[in-house]
Amino acid sequence: MTSSMPPKYRALSHLLNTLEHALEDGLIELDERWRDNEEAVGLLLPGDAALAAFVFTYGQPPGRYGVELSFPDPGSPPPAEPLVREELSLARLLGVLRTHFGLPEAA
Repeated sequence: MTSSMPPKYRALSHLLNTLEHALEDGLIELDERWRDNEEAVGLLLPGDAALAAFVFTYGQPPGRYGVELSFPDPGSPPPAEPLVREELSLARLLGVLRTHFGLPEAA
């Protein structure tokens, strides 16, 4: 799966490998707009590109991630979680992504 991606920072390659089943099963998709960015990756909900997550490593301590979440309806009440979070461990980032995209625990 990640072999078709251009080089990504090790932390992002690890994230993509961890999400490999969710990507292969079509639960989430890669946002091609960030394909050539070594320090970021975009994830989308298939069929609703407005529900997205932008994951980045720039400006983060080693082994940590930042994420910016996007929602389809900007007029809806603000989400319970902040839209931008930084210095997340991989485990915490995966929890945020599972909640955001409604992914199963094993994803």
